[in-house]
Amino acid sequence: MQKVLLVDDNPNVLYSFKRALHSEKKEWFIFTAENASDALDIMSQENIDIIISDLRMPIMDGVTLLGIVSKRSPSTLRIAITGDADPVLCQQATLVAHQFIAKPIEPQELARIINEAVGVSSLVMNPAVKKTILRIANLPSQPSLYNQLLLELNKPEVDLEYVASVISQDISMTAKILQLVNSAYFGLAREVKDVSHAVFYLGVETIRDLSFSVHLFSQFDEDLIERAGLGNLWDHSLKVASCSRAITASSIADKKVVAGAFTAGLLHDIGKLILGTTSPDFYSSLNAKKQYDPGLSLELEKKEFGSTHADIGAFLLGSWGLPQEIISAVLMHHSYESLKPMDFSTALAVWFANGYVNSISNNGGTSEFQLTDDMLHNQLLASHTNSWNNACEKILLR
Repeated sequence: MQKVLLVDDNPNVLYSFKRALHSEKKEWFIFTAENASDALDIMSQENIDIIISDLRMPIMDGVTLLGIVSKRSPSTLRIAITGDADPVLCQQATLVAHQFIAKPIEPQELARIINEAVGVSSLVMNPAVKKTILRIANLPSQPSLYNQLLLELNKPEVDLEYVASVISQDISMTAKILQLVNSAYFGLAREVKDVSHAVFYLGVETIRDLSFSVHLFSQFDEDLIERAGLGNLWDHSLKVASCSRAITASSIADKKVVAGAFTAGLLHDIGKLILGTTSPDFYSSLNAKKQYDPGLSLELEKKEFGSTHADIGAFLLGSWGLPQEIISAVLMHHSYESLKPMDFSTALAVWFANGYVNSISNNGGTSEFQLTDDMLHNQLLASHTNSWNNACEKILLR
């Protein structure tokens, strides 16, 4: 049973939420606290899976509370809720909260958010691995892109299109920008899957503050990434992103779906970045033993961590509240059997793109992605294999 702790200094809010959540899901056990002190007392006695705290509270505010929780109980998913449209407060909470909710919120919407969070929690069952992932406030970015971003943001007149182009090339910055803009705090009517839309919505001042004041983005240690055997991760991810976009553009007219396919392709291996920075010897040992092929590495990841990099990446993005379409693509980019290839989807595009990029990488850049006979029994794949191979070839072999 999942244990959920609601913290708000308004007892009427707590009552309405608790009543709605009790009727919504019987497998949730709801605790309530009217102040941070009581919340910490409850957490000292119970293993809380999800804490949802108001940010504006007397004596100890929600930012401080969630910061304490992040240290004392790192496996607890932390969600901030506020009725104060204060960007500074939101920025302060960025590094201690996984998601943001804006008041007023309907209890049914709160139930949906909790339900989605509970859904991804099953992807990572190893408690130590889960703690490690939920401790992550930001992931390291490429030094060249990180420096380009800071240089542009230091200019008196900032080119937002250039800022978006820089961020959209980096796995970590893309994930964090989408985490923030897709939070309920901003109250957008639809999910944002495209970095350029996210950047223009947030604006120069917010992005500058997040970069300089909150340090939302960080530069990675190049030696660590090289030691982890992930020096080509960004190049591979950009190739998969570009191919995913080309495949989708050849099949779907909706520009938002096409843009979302690029984002999903860029983020598909974010789980490797997590493992590479938290357990750097894992992939380097595979490389040293020449065991680094996708199928075998997945088995070894499962043995070592209890989950694959696909599971771990989807878990992180799910805990950050990113769009389900992106989470599904990350989760299934190695799993044809999990897809529903009778219908075109972003997940299918990313799966094909990843297979194509791996195929040409393993064959010196001269091979197409060869599907099995079982896959070719599927009419959608059989009818699009040549056009999708051609779309990828134009991107990578031109």
